[in-house]
Amino acid sequence: MIPHNDPDARYWSTGITLAWISRVQSPSGKPGSWWGASLDYCDDGFAGDDSADIGAISTEGTFRTSYYVTDGQERTALAAVIDTLIADAGRLGVKFVGAITDLPMLYIKGDGEDPECPPPPGWRELLKAEADRIGRATYPTRTAANHS
Repeated sequence: MIPHNDPDARYWSTGITLAWISRVQSPSGKPGSWWGASLDYCDDGFAGDDSADIGAISTEGTFRTSYYVTDGQERTALAAVIDTLIADAGRLGVKFVGAITDLPMLYIKGDGEDPECPPPPGWRELLKAEADRIGRATYPTRTAANHS
């Protein structure tokens, strides 16, 4: 799944991590939900491929939205931050690949279990709708059977 030795893959990423905050009062004066996104990427190097003599050293990095954004009049903030990272990744030569499934993932910070960054209500369904929209994978939604 990871594109080692893929000549078209300068860099690769397994998905986008989303973070949500709820603000009572924002800098713009609007209360509401705010989303940010990030992705980690790596080059196609692999353990043992590095060579100081020829300057072939594997690299990795992260890029993210500069700040959290709120819904626009025609687009949700969630869709906007996802689409922005996908577009920027494409411009920078980052290829999305599957690691857990055959599809790249939409993750949420802390996998929905971080008390310092709690997800919004219904976060699994929100991510599922976005994953379906852009052809990605995400966490399974909870059904009544999961709650019993």
